[in-house]
Amino acid sequence: MAEPTALALNVPLPHMRDDGAARVQLGRIELVLERARGGHSLLWSDGRESRRYVLGLSDHGRLCIELRAPRMPVHVVPREVLTIVPGARLRGYVTVPLVPTLVWRDLGNAPTVLLELHPKELRGCWDEASGHSLRCSASWLVRFPFRTGDPQVVVPLRLHNASREPVCPGHLPLQLHDRDLVAMRGSIVVRPQRITWPTVDGASPADAPCKVEQA
Repeated sequence: MAEPTALALNVPLPHMRDDGAARVQLGRIELVLERARGGHSLLWSDGRESRRYVLGLSDHGRLCIELRAPRMPVHVVPREVLTIVPGARLRGYVTVPLVPTLVWRDLGNAPTVLLELHPKELRGCWDEASGHSLRCSASWLVRFPFRTGDPQVVVPLRLHNASREPVCPGHLPLQLHDRDLVAMRGSIVVRPQRITWPTVDGASPADAPCKVEQA
């Protein structure tokens, strides 16, 4: 079995003057850029579904695929049941899908977003308290995950229950930014995120707000 390709935040696509095709593999996702009949087409496929986009490009710039953080807050739903007793801490990792973004850069290197290829794993949701956000599920990992080649970011988490009752979070709120993404160990990572459930008088740990910050 071939080793998964190391992830990069920016993957340039070759500028084709003649008919031909260029392929980019991101885990199970394949992107094929073709030039034919005076234009370009981009084929996206995840092995089950495919989409085709038609592009008009000039010779005065370059095209690339950039892996970007979701623009809205992300609520990560653990696939396991997490329980943290009062005063305890829990450390681990979760993975969050990144958004492959087709970007055109002119000769002055100014970026223009053409397409955002949103993964199915990120589902939009609405909450009266927090407004619009994205939701995804993830396994709780006790060590740095193996490289898969999928466009995702590894998020180290440090959970702290500062309340007087056990906490069993149904989701872990995160806000990721492009500036925090770093390529390391063949994966994309961010600095550790710390989530604390503070003691709130009159509110149970399930209802009390949590504090999220970089560790």
